[in-house]
Amino acid sequence: MKKITGLACVLLAGCATSAAPNFFNGNYYMAGDATCKQVRALSPTRVMCIDKKGNDTGYRDALTAEQLQMYHMQMQYQQAQAQLYSQELQRSNQALQNSTQQLLQQSQQYTAPQVTPITPPGGYQTRCLVNGIYVSCRSN
Repeated sequence: MKKITGLACVLLAGCATSAAPNFFNGNYYMAGDATCKQVRALSPTRVMCIDKKGNDTGYRDALTAEQLQMYHMQMQYQQAQAQLYSQELQRSNQALQNSTQQLLQQSQQYTAPQVTPITPPGGYQTRCLVNGIYVSCRSN
């Protein structure tokens, strides 16, 4: 029964790629990574890790209260960091959106300047002939 419970706990960890505390046989053990998909009790405070192929990969000792507390503190810190990064990303996206909106409004208000016509009133005309890389122009 204890082995089944331990296996269920590790399997409930899902496809986690890194180890996390798993409760087994009255203690918490770091398990759930590639080298410790399942556990088998060796003693009241030690388990043997088993990979997905069923090979023994080494033992792990039960976590102390301090180790478990440190793990939870690290997870809280990482969650806080992720939240800060998310907020910063949202602020950056909002600033970019505001800047884009401002440029769009400015471009819609833009009017092209009046320019002088190429041929002045009076009818000057310029004709150009192209021969290979040579260009010859004449104005009337």
